[in-house]
Amino acid sequence: ESDPTPQCIFIYGPTATGKTAVVRELFAKYDSVGQHYAFINSIECFTQRLLFERVLNSWAGHVPSVENRFANYARCDNLVDFVNSVRDLLHDKQEETHYIIIDQAERLRDRGPMLLTSLLRLSELSDVNVAVVLISNVVWDKFRPRHGGASDPALVFFPCYTKQQILEIIEKDCPAGEPAKFFLTFVDAIYEVFHRNCADFNELRHLVAMLYPKFVQPVFEKQASRTEFARLFKLCQPYFSAASERLYLREISTAEWQKYSAISSAKTAPEDVTMSIHQMAENNEGLDLPYYTKFLLIAAFLASYNPSRLDAQYFSRGKGSTKRRTKVLTQDSLGGKDRQQLLGPKAFAIERMLAIFYSIIVEPVDSSVDVQIQIASLVTLRLLTKVSAGDRLDGIKCKCNVSLETIRGISRSVRFEIDRFLYDFT
Repeated sequence: ESDPTPQCIFIYGPTATGKTAVVRELFAKYDSVGQHYAFINSIECFTQRLLFERVLNSWAGHVPSVENRFANYARCDNLVDFVNSVRDLLHDKQEETHYIIIDQAERLRDRGPMLLTSLLRLSELSDVNVAVVLISNVVWDKFRPRHGGASDPALVFFPCYTKQQILEIIEKDCPAGEPAKFFLTFVDAIYEVFHRNCADFNELRHLVAMLYPKFVQPVFEKQASRTEFARLFKLCQPYFSAASERLYLREISTAEWQKYSAISSAKTAPEDVTMSIHQMAENNEGLDLPYYTKFLLIAAFLASYNPSRLDAQYFSRGKGSTKRRTKVLTQDSLGGKDRQQLLGPKAFAIERMLAIFYSIIVEPVDSSVDVQIQIASLVTLRLLTKVSAGDRLDGIKCKCNVSLETIRGISRSVRFEIDRFLYDFT
């Protein structure tokens, strides 16, 4: 109890390892009222002002409501206002430590060059007893401010769950009325199939919830018994393949998966089962994305599969560009072993993708559209894969992560003839 509180505690580890849940539970026991700590999610507080005012509201026990016209405890437009407000609020509470807990803290790196350093030294700046707890999936070496100005925090690492721990956690999701041992055997099989490509525990848990009804369906249809695990596994095999290609990559939603998989059963031919799931994206004319995001994904596909040396011929809008494009298409040597569609997508610079995007879009892009945010959304959805270093700010490179059939469906939905712009495709 006599040990001093560190100015900053950095909690890190892979996704879904219990970091946020453990910290919440710990501080809930430390302060049941909640006026000694402020729990902030960086996704919700996407500006400095929102972050500062949310912290002050939590410490002061202030709740914006109709009575106070939804006003905050204090207005903080900048860091100086925040430091002064913290000093005024806590100057007579020096014997108690107040905490700022920031989840998804890696997003603070994009909120200004001095925000992170100032939070790490908030106790010194305000001259009050304040500590900051940062929760992140990023290691501290990629998080540390480059210009210095702050000491390293106390590090707390949360390791990945072991296989046994994962099975014990998912076992609690066993549906009512189902034998726990039978369910656990299925979970073990799912883990062995998907754990190499699916490191996220939440994704694995989601796959179990979606696939288990199809796995146990033959039992209720009298096609197999619960002891015939190998037969059940074989009957469910088409769904495993479909889940890895469609459900995990979010090419279809959970609701669509449940809707289309319900039309098939163990009595259906495996080919019909597979087709009923694999055609879901085509039935919806491509992914459900905003208008400009679809064109960004089309531009990314073209940048991944077309040679950069032909961009001027394919995408220039000047006089004679159509003639040059026709000449290129007639001289292609189709059917070679080094065709890009056989080699897979290649990395491209974001700048090149944007140049193609502004070339293929017909009307001017609305000024209210933030293209960079839409690119970040494509990366989050795993439709684009970032291949450059995570801390690199310029020269970012990505790969397109969608198939030709999917991009054709997206192109049809926006009435764009993508085949006219594809090089060396049959």
